[in-house]
Amino acid sequence: MSRTRRCPLVAGYLWSMISAEFDLAYEYESTGDGILVPVRILHSGRSVELTARLDTGTAHCLFHRSFADLLDIRWEQGLPQSYRTVVGNFRAYGHELTLHTWDFQGSAMVYFHEAGSPNNNYLGRTGWLDRVRLGLVHYDQRILIAGY
Repeated sequence: MSRTRRCPLVAGYLWSMISAEFDLAYEYESTGDGILVPVRILHSGRSVELTARLDTGTAHCLFHRSFADLLDIRWEQGLPQSYRTVVGNFRAYGHELTLHTWDFQGSAMVYFHEAGSPNNNYLGRTGWLDRVRLGLVHYDQRILIAGY
């Protein structure tokens, strides 16, 4: 996959091609709620599967506390973190777990919250997006992905 960018010159633009390599391509579900990604969270021999939104604006991976309960994690004993959003503030608690999305698995600090619906789950910049190279072709609903 390649991307074109404009490089300023004294009088005009020089077009140059930038290429990027990806290991895998996946189709994703796009809904009014965003780009949905299948996730499996693993902790102490237990696992839970859920769907999370890909959100490049979210600092961390955030999951509803009900998933911590299913993994037998005392979610409020984690590392506290405050979040501010346009709809209000909330607190979440971080725990080091294993995240599995598609063919990628790795350790990550994820945060559990109790704000809103159990469907409020997000893959954010720290813990997921910082571990992959990501290409997005929204017209085709395809994610191109490679690990670092």
